[in-house]
Amino acid sequence: MIKHKGFICTLLTTILLGLPLQAGEIPLTSDSFDHYNPQWSPDGNWIVYFKDDATSYFQIYKVPSAGVTEIALTNDVWDHYYPQWSPAGNWIVYWRAYWTYKYQIYKVQSAGGTEIALTNDGYNHYNPQWSPDGNWIVYQKLDATGYWQIYKLSSPQGIEISPSTSEFCILKIKPTIIASYGVVIDYCIKRKGRVCLRTYNIAGEMIKELVNKEVTPGNYTIRWDGSNHTGERVTSGHYFVRLESGKFSRTEKVIVMR
Repeated sequence: MIKHKGFICTLLTTILLGLPLQAGEIPLTSDSFDHYNPQWSPDGNWIVYFKDDATSYFQIYKVPSAGVTEIALTNDVWDHYYPQWSPAGNWIVYWRAYWTYKYQIYKVQSAGGTEIALTNDGYNHYNPQWSPDGNWIVYQKLDATGYWQIYKLSSPQGIEISPSTSEFCILKIKPTIIASYGVVIDYCIKRKGRVCLRTYNIAGEMIKELVNKEVTPGNYTIRWDGSNHTGERVTSGHYFVRLESGKFSRTEKVIVMR
């Protein structure tokens, strides 16, 4: 039984084993740590899993299907769970604890590299799965309804894209491509409360906080000139504008072209 910050996951505690068609079992790992949930790579050359290693956190590992040396793909102070290969085998998606202590969807290149946050909000996200064509990731999310809902996410992106309208808040951006003059952000709030409006890059890192204050119901407009929190212009690429009001949030994508 694994227990971590309210998350309970019942698993069979076992050392990873590869089972050939003929004779006996062949151990692929053999150390003093627990390994879980092995998954074959699409080409059959690797196996990915998560491991309770010397960091005392669950990390993502891979090992060649012939065994030998384990390779850590993550190494930090957060727990990582249930990795899944992309159909092309170049990415691995999983869910990970975050500083908010809510589980978010992340991906990392199967060859190793920097983890990329695909979601970043105040809700729990579990069980990501790739679409057969590798263009989407589907998962379950305990959202503002108070129930687990099914969401999908375009896999190259770093922040969830939500519908632009809802019963509680509306977010509209024009134009959606930033050149030199920036973009105009219109938003409508239908309940009194604190509103946060922030921009993020595709890794889920906050670029600039545009609004963080109590507002009354009404229509509002603000301009983002394409700069970060220090006033420097951001580089070309895809960015996200996220509006949060209470339990509700909306996200829209913008493109910066320099």
